[in-house]
Amino acid sequence: DLHGSLYDYIENDAANAHNLLQGISPIDGKQLPNTLRQNQFGGTLGGPIKKDKTFFFLNYEGQRRGEAAVQSPTLLANFNLVNQAKALLGLPPEVANTLKTSDSDKGFVKLDHQLTKNNRLSVRYSIEDARNLNVLVGDTLDGGGLGASSSGHDNFLRDQSLVGTVSSQLTPSLVNTVLAQYARRHSTYPGVTGQPNLDLPNLFMMGHNFGIFDATYETRAQFANSLYWVKGSHLFKFGG
Repeated sequence: DLHGSLYDYIENDAANAHNLLQGISPIDGKQLPNTLRQNQFGGTLGGPIKKDKTFFFLNYEGQRRGEAAVQSPTLLANFNLVNQAKALLGLPPEVANTLKTSDSDKGFVKLDHQLTKNNRLSVRYSIEDARNLNVLVGDTLDGGGLGASSSGHDNFLRDQSLVGTVSSQLTPSLVNTVLAQYARRHSTYPGVTGQPNLDLPNLFMMGHNFGIFDATYETRAQFANSLYWVKGSHLFKFGG
């Protein structure tokens, strides 16, 4: 029989206490947005494809999150002066109400198949896709500064893996498992504005932070063989 479940979790700023660190807007003198919204949802589904022989299982999880960035009090107190200085340099102004978002989708599909009486195949494909916007805005950096709106970076991540295993019952006390895996991970981290890096050390930073990678790419391959031997109440494992 098929079996599955669904879930949904919702949080928003209507039920949250106001963030005491969130300052006053230097533009209109009003309290800056205290936005916090988070939605998490997902589901599972599983069952047989062929009775007593082939089975499948699916899983999905999603998140949609938005949060107002808490920016440097020094920046907010000198907001107009900072933007006047940037205007003299021909640079766009800073903004005080940046929204940071963190959205992701991830899941996997798994197939189990009884090849023979003593041999079982399992295959799993997993994927994670994430989109995080305005990372670093309001965050503490290595130098102790706080990121202004122009220092934001967007992070786009995709991580995929395909794994297969074959388990074989060689004797009543001896089991062999062969595993093969291939995976790829792409993570890009472009600057939102591309403005030059301008810092007031230990107070705040503006523009592109060049101390971080703009992109990382990984490819992973794995092959393993493990032999399990049961002797009385002991389990011995050998492999490479």
